[in-house]
Amino acid sequence: MRGEVLKPDDDTGPGLILGEDGRRYTFRTERVHRRTVLAAGTPVDFVSLGEEARDIYILTRPSAPPPAALADAAYKPAIPARSDGLFVYFLRTLTLNYFQFNGRARRAEYWGFHLFWLVFLIFLLIVDGFVSAIFFGTNSFGDPNYVPVLTILFYLYSIIPSIAVTVRRLHDQDITGWLYLISFIPYIGPVIVFILMFFDSRPNPNKHGLSPKYGPAQTIDVFS
Repeated sequence: MRGEVLKPDDDTGPGLILGEDGRRYTFRTERVHRRTVLAAGTPVDFVSLGEEARDIYILTRPSAPPPAALADAAYKPAIPARSDGLFVYFLRTLTLNYFQFNGRARRAEYWGFHLFWLVFLIFLLIVDGFVSAIFFGTNSFGDPNYVPVLTILFYLYSIIPSIAVTVRRLHDQDITGWLYLISFIPYIGPVIVFILMFFDSRPNPNKHGLSPKYGPAQTIDVFS
């Protein structure tokens, strides 16, 4: 049976234990395991023999964690998931996620797409220069006729995925994708959208899904 020491065994008389059955039991120190002197309030386990407690063992109370430990348990820092690679994000945006306006996109996905989009655009500008020189010759002044066919086709092809990845980037910050429309406001609109693209992913899930960078929410409530 379990109980709690009400009075220690001292010169005034035997000690008292309040059992979990609500009854009081007397005890002597020699009945305590290793003859440990028990103080009032000590939780114990014992064997009752009439009104006497025998074979008494001390039960340890779980120690309360320090305030700093509670603070650490209340919030577990979000750990970023490994990136798939900027070039992989670029290819995926142009293929699998071409019409994907739902969901979320982390910063690496957005900037990976635009970085390699710019590199690929410059490459096509150079290729168009060689193709134009071969197939379109020169004008009456001897200058090559530059016709950027490949560049224009690539630019037109990438308009939709560019908008889609921007919308998903807004979703990643728990912002409506319709905010993309402010980019059509001259001067200030594109600047606002551009600045928003620098903000980190929100670690918690939202209506657009789990964070592509942090996965499930990594905050816990110690009182739940």
